[in-house]
Amino acid sequence: MISAFSIILLIIAILVLVTWILHWTGVKTDVNVIIGYDPSTGIPITQSEPQTIKAMGIVDIFYSLFQGFMNKSGIIIFILMLGAYITIIINSKALDGFAQQITKALKGKEVWAIVPLMFFFSVCGTVEGMAEESLGFYMICIPLMLAAGFDVFTGLLIVLVGAGVGTLASTVNPFVVTVAVDALNSGAGNVDSSIQFISVGDGLVWRLICWLIMTAAAIIGVMTYAIKTKKHPAKSITFSTLAGDKKFFLSESQTIVVMDWRKKLTLAVFALSFILMIVYLIGWDSILGGSKFADAGKTINNRAPYLTALIPGFGIGDLTVVACFFLISAIVLGLVNGLGEDGFLKQFMAGAADILSVCLIIATAAGVGVILEQSHLQELFVKGLTDSVGGISPVGRIVVLYLLFLPLSFVIPSTSGFATAVFPLLASTVSADPNNPNLVAGDIAGSGSILSFSFASGLLNLFTPTSGVVMGAIGIARVDYGKFLKGIWPFLAGLLVLSVILLAIGGVIGGKIA
Repeated sequence: MISAFSIILLIIAILVLVTWILHWTGVKTDVNVIIGYDPSTGIPITQSEPQTIKAMGIVDIFYSLFQGFMNKSGIIIFILMLGAYITIIINSKALDGFAQQITKALKGKEVWAIVPLMFFFSVCGTVEGMAEESLGFYMICIPLMLAAGFDVFTGLLIVLVGAGVGTLASTVNPFVVTVAVDALNSGAGNVDSSIQFISVGDGLVWRLICWLIMTAAAIIGVMTYAIKTKKHPAKSITFSTLAGDKKFFLSESQTIVVMDWRKKLTLAVFALSFILMIVYLIGWDSILGGSKFADAGKTINNRAPYLTALIPGFGIGDLTVVACFFLISAIVLGLVNGLGEDGFLKQFMAGAADILSVCLIIATAAGVGVILEQSHLQELFVKGLTDSVGGISPVGRIVVLYLLFLPLSFVIPSTSGFATAVFPLLASTVSADPNNPNLVAGDIAGSGSILSFSFASGLLNLFTPTSGVVMGAIGIARVDYGKFLKGIWPFLAGLLVLSVILLAIGGVIGGKIA
């Protein structure tokens, strides 16, 4: 399988070829053109005019990437800061020590250790999209489960399904929810900047409920498998290698992490920083009505400029403000862990370097949007998409999008790249009135489309061979891919059915909840 970069570049090249064909054949589409400005508000006045699809050039394939980088600079800055921050957390060993404390507290009742461990991994998944950083925990959970009489696959499931189901049911995961929200807002392209198409807070309550249900179901499934294989070892997926697994994993010495004050304080800062991110990104004024939070921000800017004269109130600022919060938190953790300037910069730069590939995928995927917008293919595609699913009820539309996202997530395995490339096209489809120049997300279609994407991409990334996390996990556990598929498919089937049910229920509930 070729890389996500190559896939997206190939898509851009194909789109450029499509623009040639449609331009040569004289295909036209309706485009909103600015004809003037409202004298009282300064808002542009537009009208729809038919225009021929514009042909893009070969050089534009590569130039569009840099345009995409500039268009997505805010989300790229945010993700770079988050990657650097997470690396400092991981290197502190605070998370490792926390997991070890959980297992130590339940010594002799290891089956119940599955509950807090999976819940912990699920929290990390739903909040920050735990992926590659989960690989270090397999050598903690697998020996523990083997020593307790379970099998290697149980230890693998605890981490992979725990973090995976959290990412599947993302609540504020920036690599899924925040990127998709940003892409929908950019696709809406509202001429009135005071109108926000969608925010992270839209549908957050239902995403939280879905996360709790999905996590509970996953924990019950893994516990059921663990108890069954302990009573009947022959039913274990890895029964044939049980003796070799015990010899290999139980002979591995485990480094015990002491939870001193530094690590405890690191965990506290870690938790507080993500709580601050969640609370800050929610559009409180749009939910509660009025402008209290915006006014509070202005008051601080005016009366306490020595604290901040630039950062707006809660729910008003953009991702660069949250990136600032993570930078400050990273500096605090550098001081807490006694890294010094040199140690802090090494870890910070290494973390930013590790996440740079994600940023480049986002920029590359944004190049798709540049070609679509400049050629007017976007208007053509949006009209076709709106005509095909626009007449379906909001509930049906959400389920249909989920079914479409499943194969598309396999083609574009990067969640950030997928959201950046696809979601700008969905703004009109999930809008309450696609003909209004100031698009407003439908009652449930906007937040429902993000939940559909989260469910679809999360499910695919639990088993797809293109995922480095999946292949890394089974490599550490010494389980071949065929056995892995045999063991994981009941969980996948259950999550698939549960996803459709929760999407349908959320669609029926609607309102402020979903």
